[in-house]
This record gives sequence, structure tokens and C-alpha cells, in this order.
Amino acid sequence: MYARQRCIIGHVYPNGFHCNIGSSELILPPFSRCAFSTRRDDPDMRQCNTVEELVQVAYDHLDTISPRVIAAFWSLLVKHVQNHRGGNSRAQLNEQFTEILCNTMENMHNFNGRDIATIAISLAKIMKQVESRGQRADTGSLHRNLHNLLIGEVNSENKHYIFSQISMHAIPILYTFDARHLSNLIYSFGLAEYIPKVEDGGTILDVLALEAMSKLHHFNAQDLSNMLWSYAKMESSNSVLFKAAGDSIVGMNDVGEFWPQSLSNIIWAYATSGEPHSQLYEKLGDHVVAMNDLNRFLPQNFSNIIWAYATARETHPQLFKRFGDHIAGMKDLGQFKPQGLSNIIWSYATAGESHSQLFSKVSDHIASLDDLGQFNPQDLSNIIWAYATSGEAHPKLYRKLGDHIVAMKNMGQFKPQALSNIIWSYATAGELHPQLYRKFGDHIVAMKDLNRFVPQDFSNIIWAFATAGESQPQLFSKFANHIIAMKDLGQFKPQELSNFLWAYATVGIIDQHLFTSFAPAVKVVMGHCSSQDLTIIAWAYAVANVNDHSIFNADFMNALQAKANDFGWKDLRQLHQWQLWQDELKSGINLPPALCEKCRQVFVSESCQSSRLQDDVVSVLSSIGLHPKEEVLTPCGYRLDALVEVNGMKVGIEVDGPSHFINREATGSTLIKRRQVSTLDDIRIVSVPYWEWNKLGKDSVKKQQYLRSKCRS
Repeated sequence: MYARQRCIIGHVYPNGFHCNIGSSELILPPFSRCAFSTRRDDPDMRQCNTVEELVQVAYDHLDTISPRVIAAFWSLLVKHVQNHRGGNSRAQLNEQFTEILCNTMENMHNFNGRDIATIAISLAKIMKQVESRGQRADTGSLHRNLHNLLIGEVNSENKHYIFSQISMHAIPILYTFDARHLSNLIYSFGLAEYIPKVEDGGTILDVLALEAMSKLHHFNAQDLSNMLWSYAKMESSNSVLFKAAGDSIVGMNDVGEFWPQSLSNIIWAYATSGEPHSQLYEKLGDHVVAMNDLNRFLPQNFSNIIWAYATARETHPQLFKRFGDHIAGMKDLGQFKPQGLSNIIWSYATAGESHSQLFSKVSDHIASLDDLGQFNPQDLSNIIWAYATSGEAHPKLYRKLGDHIVAMKNMGQFKPQALSNIIWSYATAGELHPQLYRKFGDHIVAMKDLNRFVPQDFSNIIWAFATAGESQPQLFSKFANHIIAMKDLGQFKPQELSNFLWAYATVGIIDQHLFTSFAPAVKVVMGHCSSQDLTIIAWAYAVANVNDHSIFNADFMNALQAKANDFGWKDLRQLHQWQLWQDELKSGINLPPALCEKCRQVFVSESCQSSRLQDDVVSVLSSIGLHPKEEVLTPCGYRLDALVEVNGMKVGIEVDGPSHFINREATGSTLIKRRQVSTLDDIRIVSVPYWEWNKLGKDSVKKQQYLRSKCRS
């Protein structure tokens, strides 16, 4: 056994170039053969069949081996490690590995560009292989030993040191690197996921970009692919390099040498880095569309490419159709990983590209799976959102995914946005799943705080519950209390704000403090509201009966007039109710006469059709001598199911079916009608809830007694 000591390699580049890499040091055993001998006796390591054989040969020749062969050693080691089947390695192997690594690092100043690039890419690939497996492997195993040696046991300190050394020795001789080796060097930093800093405060990738741009015309498809992928992977923005590389590809007469993986990496890199290049997207998209067949594309290629076009907002309908047709025509989607399916479906919805056959294929595949355990929350969220956004109806899929989520034990995996998107999607698609709403509502109510939720999350979730008729008072109360306590509600966009207020008004949960708290935010966004936002806000405050002079003033009237030509029939109906509210308040605020009349005409023109329930109630009213008038239009413009006179007073009979309630509590629309008819038309409203009437069955005597009691109370 060797006695351990520190082998510290200096942090000064040759030729006086300094690089600040901290105080990294690699703890290695001492050895006497650090320097390469001038005598060469290079073994043929290609004949080695195992890791042990390869390491032994390299170790035995370590004092005479050439830089080229030591580079070859690391390159050959990649495949041997990949093929290694496990088990503990002999104790001496780790010591030999350590000495070979130290020898490599100590003598890197003797290596040329090709050798450095080969070593860098090889070490990066090995690190990638052992990064996750090594930590889980048994002590003494090959993968565990290599992980500890090449990456380090804490904070990847050895990996950082090794690649800082590679960076230090590569920079002075970058001009000697050809295109392929320069690309490999760049790729190695991406694989290793570590970018050393350089003296001027930049990084090694900044330095390499300058060299790469001078040699772009020598880069082949794979060189470009690996280079661009690394910059995107490491979030190392370099717009000049991406522009130059994109121009170089666009200028090529033939891009036939670009294999699917290269195409995928390049397009993915531009989308991920946010670097625009419409001509590149068009050129590569046209190239793919023109291919005779797409059988060489792997599932991940399809996923990455189509995701990139959607993410970059680059339109290419022919590409989406070609990919959609091909995937929909496949016999089996079992090769696609959950994230791949999620990204594909999400991309079509995001790009607004319809392909019903593709959506059906994916839906049928997911619905047929016995277990959805491999789908993570983001996958589930993206898939459900995509189907809702695209308007693709697939009830079996919604039921399958909803049941799966309800059965999950750990809802903490879902980020607020995923919760928001999923519940919004079910409401948008009109897919009922009460257990899912209850699961989400209970989970959110149980949260200690809601600080990770953004305004859109609040808005989408509460809107979804109201739209689906799923009122969870505790959830609405929790959201309201959180919003009221927020210091700044200016973060809410107009639509988020209007949807939030609409939800509370719709379910009939009137929290005066909540509506009062939103008033300053409403005033700020007033000028940016759409016609729909304006009318929803106005209607919500009318339902809540919360008057705030800071909102409904001259600025509001000016905003309404500016949108007068944009109002739809629903907007006009809501404005009519808002005007009635102003009449209730005797505020003196009035819509322009022409708009006011238009609102009234739309409000009273809504057709109505009596139900069996209504007919039955009217029949019983007649049987007790109340002589009901049906479908009576009040001066305010409301229609009453029936109007009777009791002791000289007008009494409106409202036969309230399920649509008038949420969890047997009156909806906002029901409440405002009752209030305004009573206040403005001086008609007492009597509600006949459907469940009370149905409970009476066919007993005509009980029904007569019920209505007499209701009308005279």
C-alpha cells in the first residue's frame, strides 16, 4: 500500500496565463513516474478484454507510455466501464487508477490538442456513467471507486479540479485544435456539467467560442451538434456563436449529413438557449419534411425537435403534420418515455397545431397502461393541459389520469403550477371528477402557506372550482385570507384578477374584505382590461354588493365607452345587471343611453323553456287557487317562472333547478336576481329548490301545503 499524501498541481497556466480556480487539490498517492520518458514502448491496449487488463497494461508501461496512448487508455476505458457487470474490484486496482490519473494530470503540459480533447471527452463520459450509479454502488466496487476518484465524495471537488486542469492546459494551445477536437473539448464540459472560470471573470466556454467561430467552416454536423448542445446545456449564452453557427448551417447547400440526433440536438439547443434563428428552423424543418422516411428518428428525436419548435414559437405546419402522421401510424408507442409523450402533446397544443389522430393515439396508449407510476407530476400536468387547450375530448384519458392522481399518496410532488394547470384543464374540458377536485382542495387547504403560488395559480384554481360547480368553502376561505394579507395585488394581470373575482361571485361566496382589497388593483389595471374583463369585474362587484367609488367612476365609464363595440351578448347581460345595481345604490351613475338600451334588449331577449319541475309547481299553484302567471317579465328585465298575488302582494315563484345551486347553496346569479327583483321590482321572491320539491314525491296534498306555507310565510 502507498502512504497517502497531497499531490497539489499549481494554478498558473504555462506562458504566464493565470486562471483563478481556487485552492483545488487532489489527494493522491505518491509515485515516482510522473514525467514521461523519452523512450517509447507503447502497448496495444485494444487487445484488453476487461477493465483490470486495461488498467494493468497502462500501469505497467506508465514510465514509457506516450501521451497519445494514455489518451487512448481513457478512451478505451469508457466502453469497459459501460460493459462492466459489477462486483468488487481488486484493492490494487483503485491505487493503479489513482496513479494513472495523477500521471495524466501532472503531464498534461506535454499533450497536444488532440490528446487533451480525447482525455477530456473520455473522462466526462466516464463521470456521466458513474455519477448516479457510483453513489448507489457498494463500497469497493468499480463504479464507487471511480466516482470517488473522478468526481469526489463531497461537492464534486475532484471533477472540478480535473476539468480546471484540462481548461488550464488547453487554452494556450487552442489554436492547434482542429474542428473535431475543439468540438469534443466543448462537449466534454457540457457532459461533465462544469465550466471553469478564467482570469477575466468569464468562463472557458467564452474562450472556446472565440476559437470555434474562426473554424466554423470546418465543423461537420456532429461537431456543430455537440458544441451547441453543450452551450445550451450549461446555460452559457453566446448569441454571437449561435448566430454564426446558424448562419453557417443555413448557408450549406446540403444538410443531408445531419443525422436525426444532430438535428435534434441543434434545434433543441436553440430553443433551450432562447437564441432566435428563424431561417435555421425553416431550413432544418424543410429538410425533415422532405425525407423519404422517418424511421431513423428515435422517440426522443421526435420529442426534442417538436418541443423546440413549439418553445421557440417557430411555426412549421408541414413538420408538425409529418411528425404527427408518422407517430400516429406507429404500431406501438411503448418506446416513448412519459416525458417524450408529454412534450409531444404539449408542443402541438402550444403551437396550436391540431392533429386528432395523434391525440387519439397517445390517449389510447396512456389509457391502456396498467401503471402510470413513471409519469411524474409535470408529465401529467402537461398532458392534461394539452388535451384541454387543444379541445381534444378523450374522457377515458381524463378519467384514467384523474383516478391515478387521486390514488397518489404524496401530493407534495405537485408544484403550484402543475396543480393549477391540471384542475384548470378538467374545468376547461368540462370533465367531471369530484374526487380529484376534493383531493386538490384538501391538499391546498392543508398547506402551511401559499407563498409559492403566483397570481395565475390562484386565478386558475379558483376559476376551475367555480366553473366545475365544485365549491370548497375552506379552499375559498384560505385563498381569500391569503390574498387579503398580500401587500401588493398589482401582480395580478387583468384576466387573472377578473377570473378570481368572478369565481367568488359565481359560487355565491361574498367576502367583503376580499372585494375591498382588490379595489386598488382593479383601479390600476382598468385601462388594460379587455371588454370581457371589465364586464366580469363590474358584474362580480354587483353580485357581491360591494360598492367602491374608486372603481366605478368616470375612469370606469371611459373604459366602457372605449370598448363599446367589443361587447358580446354575455358582456351586455352583465352590464345590465351592473346598471341595475347602480339603480339599487341610487348612485346616479348611468351607462350611455344607447348602450343602456342595448344591454336591456339583450337581457330580456334570452329565450327560456319551462321544465317538468316548473310545470308541476305551476299546476299545484293553480290547484290552490293562486292563478299563477308564467314567464313574467319584470320591469327590471328579469323573467320569473311564475307570479302570484298573496294578500295583495306580488310574489315571484322561482323553481330553482340544480343549475341554481352549488352544493345546495345559491349561486351568485341566483342571489343577484333575488336581490334585484325584490329591491327594484318590489316583488317578494319565493324559491322552490328542486330537492325540496322532489322529496314530496307524488303526494299532491303535501305539495299544496308546501306551496301555501312558502307563499304566505
